[in-house]
Amino acid sequence: MTIDQIRQYIQEELLLDETAVIEDDQDLLLSETLDSLSVTRLVQHLESELGATIPPEDVTLENFSSLASIHAYLGTL
Repeated sequence: MTIDQIRQYIQEELLLDETAVIEDDQDLLLSETLDSLSVTRLVQHLESELGATIPPEDVTLENFSSLASIHAYLGTL
């Protein structure tokens, strides 16, 4: 899954704003782009798209703080 695919899901499904600007290294939580419910929905989407399970202990600030960190984490699955 590419960074652009992750960005598109967040824009269209979580923010309901296709024009929202989300930089690759933008902190999604500190900028309040995502909240805990949004992260949960994102994790469910990623699991569904990738056919993989993301363990709850992997849903950390380190792995899910930005598009770049999410993309890097997904590369380890």
